[in-house]
Amino acid sequence: MERELRAVLVGCGRISAAWLRSAQAIDGLRVVGLVDLREGAARERADEYGLGDALVGADLEAALARAEPDLVFNCTVPAAHAEVAVAALRRGCHVLGEKPLADSLDAARRMIAAAEDAGRLLAVTQNRRYNRYVRRLQRLVRSGELGPLTTVDNDYAMAIRFPGFRIHLRHMELLELAIHHFDIARCITGADPVEVYCKEWNPAGSYYDHGAAVRAIFGMSDGLVFSYRGSVVAEGLDTDNEGAWRVTGQRGTAA
Repeated sequence: MERELRAVLVGCGRISAAWLRSAQAIDGLRVVGLVDLREGAARERADEYGLGDALVGADLEAALARAEPDLVFNCTVPAAHAEVAVAALRRGCHVLGEKPLADSLDAARRMIAAAEDAGRLLAVTQNRRYNRYVRRLQRLVRSGELGPLTTVDNDYAMAIRFPGFRIHLRHMELLELAIHHFDIARCITGADPVEVYCKEWNPAGSYYDHGAAVRAIFGMSDGLVFSYRGSVVAEGLDTDNEGAWRVTGQRGTAA
């Protein structure tokens, strides 16, 4: 019989509910700890999901030492991703985190170095690439029907009033929304970005303190160009959460 995997979830905000529902559906996985700066939030989640035996606290290092988990679910805000991940990796845990990987390139590099030093997995959830429409477009591209790709465009436009930390988050649209669309572009094309020009600003009347709109142009690894227009403060004519895609190849275009 395989040994039971033990997990500690860090960050008990709204998104943690989805993680706990998924974790409880996995045979052989047990959540043994919940950690949050607000210990009361961790206790509420433990009670909500029947985790009365789980360790609950506000001290990550103490929780890792006592619970001895195999893996850590990093559901914290972006500014805390690196601190939590590095601490967990140094304790010998695998880490599965929320997007984005980190809120800066330096933080991402520290996390990757810690994972390499520990010989442990560091992974980020990117659930949008499993959307059935994204997969359908990916299959079409891979079929070769459009020919070699030359250009990919995505427009994302919605007006969303997120509560909590996102109101004050720097690079709001990039870190919270655009990161999904950038990954969808990689999923559809099979290419990676090698260069980028980006303009970020906060439109007049924005609900957010920083960066609610973005324009970006990527040069991709196979020579195609990916352009992105995104806004989380666009009133009217909403796209859906994945945005509106246009993929152009040498023999045709799909939208």
